[in-house]
Amino acid sequence: MEIQIDITKNKQRLDKVLVKEFTDLSRSQIEHFIKKEGVIIDNQKIVKPSYKLKEGETVIANWNLEPETLKPNLKIKLNILFENNDFIVINKQAGLSVHPLRMTDTNTLVNGLIAYNKELINVGDNPLRPGLVHRLDKDTSGVMLIAKNNDSFNKLKEMFQNHLIQKTYIALIYGKMKEHTGEINIPLGKSLQKFNRVKVDLKNKEDSVEAITRYKVLNEFKETSLLEVYPKTGRTHQIRVHFAALSNFIIGDREYGSNKINQNFPLSRQFLHAKKLEFEWNGEKMVFGADLPGDLQKCLDYVNL
Repeated sequence: MEIQIDITKNKQRLDKVLVKEFTDLSRSQIEHFIKKEGVIIDNQKIVKPSYKLKEGETVIANWNLEPETLKPNLKIKLNILFENNDFIVINKQAGLSVHPLRMTDTNTLVNGLIAYNKELINVGDNPLRPGLVHRLDKDTSGVMLIAKNNDSFNKLKEMFQNHLIQKTYIALIYGKMKEHTGEINIPLGKSLQKFNRVKVDLKNKEDSVEAITRYKVLNEFKETSLLEVYPKTGRTHQIRVHFAALSNFIIGDREYGSNKINQNFPLSRQFLHAKKLEFEWNGEKMVFGADLPGDLQKCLDYVNL
């Protein structure tokens, strides 16, 4: 399908203009098409959704609108803790990415979810993340919540944004905390050196976001401490970056931790587990939990010797 638009106003975003033209597509789908296929603006190919249009420009989009769809994967094993008409609660295994980066990816939790329930593919505002209202890092295990319809998706997403869902993690860190209970309030920003990497950002406050992590010490060992961690905000890699900023690296973290420290522990991924989710749903208190998986328990037994 080809569509031609003559621009009559300055500084309109390309994706917003195209959303008004392609009424059958969501904004995330529009962004996908722009990045993948581009548009022609005055004989130049543009692939940036945020491109600011100028008066007098002509936009030509010649897209094949046969929508790409994610591929279900029955080999992805799901550990379902609870399910009702509104959401699914799972215990995610470590080593599994939550969602694909491209439609052609097949080895993610999302591919397993749509194999389990094909209707999930229509839930949410991003075709690569159907049903997802929050995420866990690839090598973080534990409790995750997946929306089954768009009403529950919007409600759960808003609850996360308003901090109405309490998340509890278990983490093993290097060293000791000065206080047995406390709060880490350090803004975070995106690293310019590495894709999907986060950094502490105390200087460029305009480009950083608020990040708050609360914690409680459960046990102290010779070189490490076991914590319960309660992130108030849900930034990418937040817990890992916050403790690394204090030099209390999470044991096993190969990206933000210390390789020298990690080699002393029998663990091939970060010691971080989403232990519990708590929230109220339709007037009922919901609490979902998952025990430590075997690899983390083995490491904990080792440091407890």
